[in-house]
Amino acid sequence: MPKLKPVSRVTLGEQVAAQLAAQISEGHWLPGDKLPSETELCASLCVGRSTLREALKSLAYVGLVQMRPGEGTYVLDSTQSLVDRIRTSGLLRTEKELEDVSEARLILETELAAMAAERLELADLERLEEILEDMKRCLARDGREYAALDVDFHLAIAKCSKNQLLHELLVPIRSVLQEFIAKSQELPGIKQNAHEHHAKILAALRQRNPEKARREMRAHLQTCEKAFILLEKISETATAGSGAGNGRGRR
Repeated sequence: MPKLKPVSRVTLGEQVAAQLAAQISEGHWLPGDKLPSETELCASLCVGRSTLREALKSLAYVGLVQMRPGEGTYVLDSTQSLVDRIRTSGLLRTEKELEDVSEARLILETELAAMAAERLELADLERLEEILEDMKRCLARDGREYAALDVDFHLAIAKCSKNQLLHELLVPIRSVLQEFIAKSQELPGIKQNAHEHHAKILAALRQRNPEKARREMRAHLQTCEKAFILLEKISETATAGSGAGNGRGRR
């Protein structure tokens, strides 16, 4: 019997995103092209506007399209080289390795955030605010040091949990963690997106709300994971499309 993969539950928005990505990869819309209006796309796909926007935001997040307020949505260059760059450099070379890091962070860091919300002290809060401010200044410059500051932020939250053992579980994998974050931040707009998530996590910690801190941390980590999943789908579609020859044209 052939080896089968577990079937994952795919949302309507993800189905729409995959279908639009396939159309772009097959050359129906080329780099620089403007996609049909939201009204036209909703009618063609038989979906609501909120579902379509979720799909477009996903495609924009991974750099396949650009949403321009008041103008529409435009196709950007292929992400195939971006996928290759993320996969082949450094310690994390395979999809499984990326998944393992993502899974470990999700299990460990969501609970560390909840514990930190209950146990952090004023000095801890001031340190987190200082790191977040450094990250903001970094974004205003070239953003090169953002990944290192990102790791500092997450390790500082772990330290706020006041559980030395759990904190020390993260410290030895700092280099892997930084590489994972640095790779994810090669995606267009990820640094800005991550910064917004960090601000929400800090707000939950400031409110000393464990459930909110856990929820915001989970949302932050899952956003990165979803981006990689979507990149993989787009990569597979682009690879399959390239094998169909160069006889593809505009619709």
